[in-house]
Amino acid sequence: MPAPMIFGCAEARRRVIKRLKQKNRQLRMHVDIFQKLDSKFIESYRVNKEVFKMLLDKIGNRLAERHRFITPTTQLAATLRFLATGSYQLGISKDQDINIGRSTFSKVLHFVVQELESCLCEEFIQLKMSPADMNSSKGHFYREFNIPGVIGCVDGTHIKKSKPRDDESLFFNRKGYFSINAMVICNYNMEIMAVDASHPGSCHDSFIWNQSYARQFYSNNRAQNTWILADSGYALETFVMTPYRNPQHGSIEHAFNKRHASARNIIERTIGLLKSRFRCLQGTLQYEPKFVTQLINVCCALHNICRRRNIQMNEEDGHDQEMASRNSEDESDNDYQPAVDGVELRDEVARGLQI
Repeated sequence: MPAPMIFGCAEARRRVIKRLKQKNRQLRMHVDIFQKLDSKFIESYRVNKEVFKMLLDKIGNRLAERHRFITPTTQLAATLRFLATGSYQLGISKDQDINIGRSTFSKVLHFVVQELESCLCEEFIQLKMSPADMNSSKGHFYREFNIPGVIGCVDGTHIKKSKPRDDESLFFNRKGYFSINAMVICNYNMEIMAVDASHPGSCHDSFIWNQSYARQFYSNNRAQNTWILADSGYALETFVMTPYRNPQHGSIEHAFNKRHASARNIIERTIGLLKSRFRCLQGTLQYEPKFVTQLINVCCALHNICRRRNIQMNEEDGHDQEMASRNSEDESDNDYQPAVDGVELRDEVARGLQI
């Protein structure tokens, strides 16, 4: 092909790209997402308009400095839309309310998630409970399940990710896919008090718990007759109450296990609601482990904001998926010996159920 013709084709492509960018910029200028109905707004971004504006107040200036031609509102909307739908970034970038290029969206997503993590997680995900919150939690679990002293529940959940470039065997879990194994602790209101999404999928729940800041916190701040509930994949401790292994049907231990399972169901519902609200956690995340961890942390912080502001979301789909993905091996593969004091405390609680 003659050189002038090649130059002409390249120039034509540049003109087309320039026109598309100008068109997208004009579309963004004329879109006002706050004109959406409240229900449609929550459906699209999983937060209400009040929370959206609160997030803009926190990080808007940083977003404006980062991208001169994309408003902070558009950047935040694009990020929340991705978290809400789990659609790959090409689909999000072509959303009629967003209209930004795919490569640009990737940069926006990484920066906004980083900013959200730094300004939200420490404020909205906290292990420390006030005396009033502890009493509310204990009262809830005692009224509903007759188990005293419970302030929360812990469990792990696998978040799928693409095959990593390094240490791929560490991320390949026993269920047959690559993942991050995220430890989650929730309270009676299905708020997430702690999340540790820093471990690859091959790690067992009990290993993550033993390495976690949460275990250290509870060990150093033990209150009498106060504990969290966990499945049999965790070790029984004075502040961690697990079910009995293979109890005889009809026994006191069997009755305790039934109550324990009913009470512990709230952590499965919490994880299910989290994944239902932020569907990016249901698919396979095509990112490096560090960014997947940031995504999980941000979703947990936003989940807590929604719970505290009573922003409703159907939990059924996420809960069903979470139950289907549970692995009984996680609960049975535990070589840790129970603490003697923990055994005595559990026996005392089990006997109390018969009164």
